[in-house]
Amino acid sequence: MTSQTNNAPSIQPADRPTVIPLPAGYTTLTPFFCVDGAERAIAFYCAVLGGEVVTRNDNPDGTVAHCEIQLPAGRMQLSDPAPAHHLVPATGEDDVSRSTVAYVPDVDATYERAVALGAKGYGAPETFVTGDRFAALLDPWGHRWAVMTRVEDVAPEEAKRRVDAWLAEQH
Repeated sequence: MTSQTNNAPSIQPADRPTVIPLPAGYTTLTPFFCVDGAERAIAFYCAVLGGEVVTRNDNPDGTVAHCEIQLPAGRMQLSDPAPAHHLVPATGEDDVSRSTVAYVPDVDATYERAVALGAKGYGAPETFVTGDRFAALLDPWGHRWAVMTRVEDVAPEEAKRRVDAWLAEQH
């Protein structure tokens, strides 16, 4: 019986190139949205959030398999539905299981642009006790967003105190 040896060079941990685990342009959390009509959604998100397409891969049938949009401070990803990968679009109903927060330079202009492009607004922007001016909306694909602009620097302890006082007033 002959013994076979592997002549491939052994790479030791010290010999491996250093790879930064977070790619350039990303933040720790990168949301991925499944939308029915990704072509239109890409145009909407770029127009409303000030994004730019970084990369896009289409399926042979022309649907979007994967698209990455660079935002001013992070990225988002999206695709058309892909049931084989268990990716289905949001229902579009008002009651949702999550909301994505996006800080923007001008919440009033962003909200107005989103509504003009088909989003459902849940009330004009208001300034909250945390120092953020915000508005909530449901985009045309059923994803809820809270768009915000910081208008007052509030220390974390003061923000907590203000939110606690606001919550007490709600009951």
